[in-house]
Amino acid sequence: MQRAASPSMMMSTSSSLAKRSKMIASRNTTVNIDEMIIGQDVVTIPRSYQTELMEQAKEENLVICLPTGSGKTYIGVMLIKEMAHAIRASIKDGGKRTVFLVKTVALVQQQSDNIHIHTDLSVGQYYGELGVDLWQKQRWIDEFEHHQVLVLTAQVFLNLVDHNYFPLYKVNLLIFDECHHSTGENCYATLMSRHYRSCHDPPRILGLTASISAKKITPSQLNQAAKDIENTYR
Repeated sequence: MQRAASPSMMMSTSSSLAKRSKMIASRNTTVNIDEMIIGQDVVTIPRSYQTELMEQAKEENLVICLPTGSGKTYIGVMLIKEMAHAIRASIKDGGKRTVFLVKTVALVQQQSDNIHIHTDLSVGQYYGELGVDLWQKQRWIDEFEHHQVLVLTAQVFLNLVDHNYFPLYKVNLLIFDECHHSTGENCYATLMSRHYRSCHDPPRILGLTASISAKKITPSQLNQAAKDIENTYR
């Protein structure tokens, strides 16, 4: 696998943001996701922009900034399915794993459910309250062997990589939920600076957010905020 390409494209309805960043995909509209029932299954029909952004994310690292309710998570699920060929094999046979990082315990459950509903992949959930901080390396090896997608709080995964329990080059896709939380000593920023940039075979990166910044900013600060988030995930 070649190193993930540097983000180089942007689609936006915001002209000021489009002038600043080439990696941030953004829209100012909110739509409902279409669903249809086939047999006993609920099948989600992606909107054209969701398919378009997923195709872009297959080719390059991407931050997607869309309003709440516009289907950001489903774009991530679509990408997981598109790249699933790399995670269906066991770790022992050279398979990789997809990692979905979130900020809260509630989001671990929510995003795990989303992936489980829309894919046939085995999904594991991990956060501090489960006692995972006490697990030894072999327990983690077993977890990665038996689950193809792992949804974790960011600190748990950072600890794993820091201890070399699971190296980043064995991850095919790394998704950052609420990726605007990426400044200073934040786990997201630390993971990127400490491990991603030095990884010889890094995963594809997808950032999902409804906001370009974790703090209130003025219109004049928008371009700098876009630059900051771009620099974190490039």
